[in-house]
Amino acid sequence: MSHDSNEHHPSAPSEETETSDRRGLEDSMARRCVLAGMSGLVAGSALVGSSGASDHEGDVPRPDIEGPIDGGSQTGNPQTAAVHDVESYGYTEEEYFFSGTARSDTYFGTFGGLADEDEYRTRAIVYRPEDEADFNGHLLADWSNVSTGIDMPVTWINAYEYLMREGYAVAVVSAQAVGVDTSSPIGELGSGEGENLVAWDPERYGDLEHPGDDYALDIFSQVVEGLRAGSADDSSWGSSIGSGGSAHPLEGLDVEYVLATGQSQSAGYMASLIADVQEEYGNIDGYLPAASAVTDYRDDLVPVLWLNTEDEAEGLFGDLGGGDPPADSDQFRLWEVAGASHVNYWLSSWNAAMIARDFDGEDAEWDETAAGDFGTLEDGEYGDCGGNYFPARYAYSAALEALRTWVEDDTAPDSAPRIEREDGSVVTNEHGNARGGVRLPSIEVPVAEYDARSCDLEGQTMPFDDDTLEELYESNDEYVAQFEDAADDAVESGFLLGDDADDLLERAQNAELIDDSDGYWWQ
Repeated sequence: MSHDSNEHHPSAPSEETETSDRRGLEDSMARRCVLAGMSGLVAGSALVGSSGASDHEGDVPRPDIEGPIDGGSQTGNPQTAAVHDVESYGYTEEEYFFSGTARSDTYFGTFGGLADEDEYRTRAIVYRPEDEADFNGHLLADWSNVSTGIDMPVTWINAYEYLMREGYAVAVVSAQAVGVDTSSPIGELGSGEGENLVAWDPERYGDLEHPGDDYALDIFSQVVEGLRAGSADDSSWGSSIGSGGSAHPLEGLDVEYVLATGQSQSAGYMASLIADVQEEYGNIDGYLPAASAVTDYRDDLVPVLWLNTEDEAEGLFGDLGGGDPPADSDQFRLWEVAGASHVNYWLSSWNAAMIARDFDGEDAEWDETAAGDFGTLEDGEYGDCGGNYFPARYAYSAALEALRTWVEDDTAPDSAPRIEREDGSVVTNEHGNARGGVRLPSIEVPVAEYDARSCDLEGQTMPFDDDTLEELYESNDEYVAQFEDAADDAVESGFLLGDDADDLLERAQNAELIDDSDGYWWQ
């Protein structure tokens, strides 16, 4: 199978061969990724307002920008920089500082513009095509999740292959105080000490300051404005560039659209941006909140594609997010990905490689082959809370592509089926996998039970035994044929991109689960 691709940008790199030394998030991100800000997940509104950035009047304060930043006493690179190779995609990775005066969140929404003001200085890591001709006109602003005490750009991690092959610019924004100059007592390293940027590398980050999360909405919006306003079609930018010979992060690129994304507690801030900030500023064209309870939402301004996992379908914390899912509307779509956990193995593996490099002084061993497995490896860490190997990242890519088309052409994606529920619980089939929802080929033609709702939000994977595989697939060729059919269906439904279907099929072909000489790889 080879699917027609919408790819027109630099090709993906070859697979790396090093084996990932998984240091997961078991007692960090998995347990804590929704704690910060969870009580304010979604702020709904009944107001009817204007739409998005196409109506933007340029009234968002523009920050000063300094960079690219280099040096420091740690790695000489940004904390939480990519562990994957960006150069082979024709991309650059640079860090910039953004500073200005931010308004507190009471400025927005129903508070009538009453707000405090305070100074801030934060950072963003910017990824962009080196060749201007490869840029697709879209900037993705990723609000870092900081529930582990450090920046975690979840959408960027899950979708970087798609984002770079399609020519996006990506800004990973440090919008919250935790991660910049405030430590979390439940951070990634246990005590939280030394994790925030200022404490981790005062030589590089010592001048950063954050007035607190009451100002986070405006800080994020100003960073977006600073990046957008410096695009090739805006000649008014020059005066806002900082001193010291700084270049604009997106110099030479014509930013036509801005998409904003955030996962878990960061998705709560996405909801607040939609409900309270979008009508005031209007500098974002579409939103992709992910992996968060949808308790209320505003759907009258710009396209919102809410991407949830099976975890959220049953409710992360009892009555928060459980029950019937919301209906789609003109400006709102909800995707619920069957088999996917709040934290997936790909994300955990990327995080482990980053932690080893930035905090343990070790090499960042990032193996895309191992991290992208969906339950087919002889030495996989399956069962017993070893992580959910379901490849949810492909849904992130498909959702971003659907949102991109939506904001460009005003063509909304078809509604997705919801995960089946009974009395508030997810309904499973004979294999223990969820019924309904967005279904990728790995769950339509399964080799494992993907227990998405256990183990502190990380889930676990239980490969089928030999009798089950023999009953389902008489041969490896039969397994691959069924997998290919399921991939074709997912592509046709818009839940899987052609390039990703080809990648998944190659993995299925290489799995050799069934030995045609009547043996299995685990015998």
